[in-house]
Amino acid sequence: MKQFTTRFIAAALLATAAAQAADEANPLKIYTAIEVEFGTDAGKVYHLQGSGDFSTWTDIGVPVFGVGRPVNQVFSTRGGGNVAFEFYRLQIAAAPTGDLAPWTLTGLTLNFDDTSGGDLMQFLTDTNGVDLGINPDPFNYQITRPGPNVVVAELNYGALYYGVPSSNKIDVLTLTFTAPGMGTWSRDEFRNGSLKDHDVGVFSVVVGATPGNPNGTPPVVPTAIPTALTGLSYLFQSGETPDRLDFSTAVTGLETGDDVEDDEPNAFTYTYALTGADTASLVVTFKAGKYDEYDLTFANGAQGTFVRREFKDGVLDDTDQGAFSAGGSLPGGGGGNQGNPPTDPVVTGFTYTMQSGDIPEQVAFQTATTGVQLDDSAPSSFIYTHAFTAPGVARLVVRFDTDKWDEYDLTYTGANAGTFVRREFRNSVLNDTDTGSFTRTHE
Repeated sequence: MKQFTTRFIAAALLATAAAQAADEANPLKIYTAIEVEFGTDAGKVYHLQGSGDFSTWTDIGVPVFGVGRPVNQVFSTRGGGNVAFEFYRLQIAAAPTGDLAPWTLTGLTLNFDDTSGGDLMQFLTDTNGVDLGINPDPFNYQITRPGPNVVVAELNYGALYYGVPSSNKIDVLTLTFTAPGMGTWSRDEFRNGSLKDHDVGVFSVVVGATPGNPNGTPPVVPTAIPTALTGLSYLFQSGETPDRLDFSTAVTGLETGDDVEDDEPNAFTYTYALTGADTASLVVTFKAGKYDEYDLTFANGAQGTFVRREFKDGVLDDTDQGAFSAGGSLPGGGGGNQGNPPTDPVVTGFTYTMQSGDIPEQVAFQTATTGVQLDDSAPSSFIYTHAFTAPGVARLVVRFDTDKWDEYDLTYTGANAGTFVRREFRNSVLNDTDTGSFTRTHE
């Protein structure tokens, strides 16, 4: 009785305070929220869902990539989001097919300038590592996986006080894998709780196994600078997230990434020319008066640094610099665009990863007529047809229901990669059209 009375009084006082506050110029506002916590296993993806009838489930928040630690999430109702349900569950899925990033850094040694004996970082255990150099600098660390192909590590270099690391020197390192065993990185350096520096570069794994590099051998990178970009992809990092340029033909391509307005891919035309033994000029034009000029300096055929000048209305608007890394195949190197476009229309056993925004969609063809689509919602089963309409060009129709389907025009730039145009039909009416790039893997 005492507990019930206490709760009743607290509710009454709260109601009275709210009523009084409503008459004031600055009323008191109280919002509700839900807090969830769950354990995770490395290599699995978790998505919280809610339901009011135990039949129809609604996704809450974004998928969580597990790394073996508990996860705590708080969802507020203030923004109007629908998070309050009678029932909750966790949808658990396996790691995305084609994900290049590891689920642990233990045992890996990374080279951050791609030169022999350069800036090496060793991850000795799942919590400790050492930054090698003239004076080796040990650190403690913890990783998260915010999405496919990305690992974020928080490195604490602080001195130990009573066995606990201090927080006076912390680096937040973001590794974006663009090909097996290599990619781009960005680092935010915090000193005494304040951001001191932000820089970017390219990296390669010189010791340890990663997805796409299961034997733990250093990635094979071509030394020759490409004389043409047809069929290649590069990721350019100057901020937190790289921008991807897919060069579909000798003169056209597609841009995706944070630099794209409205988060939509941008088609472009381009010119590319070597200017020296390890330098090249790239001009990417989106429309009259809007173009980017790149000065490229290659460390090898797969990686390097760049200076980019962005023009708007024909006037220089911004200049930035950073690092780039191959996101597709190169002559003599291993990548998603390697080989000639396929001629066999059978796609049974293949998984296509469609990239047109921040979160890729995976379309897995399980039989000759059926498959399942995985994205940021619940898996969706479908029936499909896939047929070539010209060499390297195919028509794909993915049907989820009688009045809901997607039509793809696929242009293969290699054996396992290309670009697409997708028309989405809902209630038998064209609802949206978008473009992007794709890669495919075989189970």
